[in-house]
Amino acid sequence: MFEIQAEFCKALGNTARLQLLHILRDNPLTVTEICQETGLPQGTVSRQLTVLHRVGVVVSLRHGSTKIYALTDHKIAEVCDLVCTILVEQIHKRSQSIE
Repeated sequence: MFEIQAEFCKALGNTARLQLLHILRDNPLTVTEICQETGLPQGTVSRQLTVLHRVGVVVSLRHGSTKIYALTDHKIAEVCDLVCTILVEQIHKRSQSIE
């Protein structure tokens, strides 16, 4: 279980992948739509989606000839939110200890 968890965390340890998760939290999107939203090149988006797909964070759905990507579970967005909350609290604590 720890190995699976480490792979999951490693997959989330990339700014581009975190951007993709943030964008996919509300709506499933195509690679083209993701590129438009993020400004990332298509090759980067495709590579990062492959990593996220491999660890089970995103799923690709076929709609005709179009692939649409979505989070596999809404709790993934909640995990990202929780990490951000913790980081903001840590930053706040550090700034108070410096003063």
